[in-house]
Amino acid sequence: MNLITRAFTMIRSGLSTDHYYEVMNYALKRVNNDDFTMLHYPLYINKSDTFLQAQENLTDHCISRIDSLNNKTILEIGCGNGVQTKYILNKYKPKSITGIDLNKENIKIANREKERRGIKNAYFRVDDAQQLSKFKDDSIDVIINIESAFHYPDKPLFLKQLFRVLKPGGHFLIADILTSHKKKKWFKKSWKKKMVFHHWDQKKYETEFVKAKLKITRFEDITSGVTDGFRNYRTWLKDMKKGSFLENQFFKLFYIINVRLNIYLLRTKRQYCIFSGIK
Repeated sequence: MNLITRAFTMIRSGLSTDHYYEVMNYALKRVNNDDFTMLHYPLYINKSDTFLQAQENLTDHCISRIDSLNNKTILEIGCGNGVQTKYILNKYKPKSITGIDLNKENIKIANREKERRGIKNAYFRVDDAQQLSKFKDDSIDVIINIESAFHYPDKPLFLKQLFRVLKPGGHFLIADILTSHKKKKWFKKSWKKKMVFHHWDQKKYETEFVKAKLKITRFEDITSGVTDGFRNYRTWLKDMKKGSFLENQFFKLFYIINVRLNIYLLRTKRQYCIFSGIK
């Protein structure tokens, strides 16, 4: 793929969710020694953290908000390319973990990497978070949903399905990007529709959890830590895989635009929040 083609592909990433994740999967490999990374935001712990380490920080922080995963049956809804699913399997030792995603290309990557690395007890399937068609009632010990729910058009149905498949007393964790801004302009509505963005605010979540008969045991706003994680991007760019001069400059520009946009949104219109609870 030449530079012009790559440039066009990156520009398209702002026009649809599928294009966005296609580009991010391969662009982020450049800051992770040519290997796939997780597809969620970073959390600041140390200034020297690589991008993947900062992502692992966020995963670890989320997992610390629920009971032990040891020997549990885990469902990760919105697993992306499966990197986080495999990280959870290796570090937290569940009995098994299944990752689902609506993006077929992400699941292809996850299964390809699973086979390449000889990973067992991790399974990847294409499924809709609003249907969970491949899961029986009362069959899952813990559900993990990190940075995916803001894409769901019918979140009440998602919460209903979450309640259905969790075992009685089962735990869930939802880390989501919430809106803190009420005004909506027409062109923003049109763009959000293309990107399949459906942000709720905290009050809406709390209301719908009650309707879904899900009990929240802990709420946390980690917006400042995530924002600080993004501000550390210059550390990641130092380790970026090198190509031609023009290619390097173009990728750096792509990263900087995305990072600064995320920082702006987190400072003015978004909150990064974690809900954990039980059925």
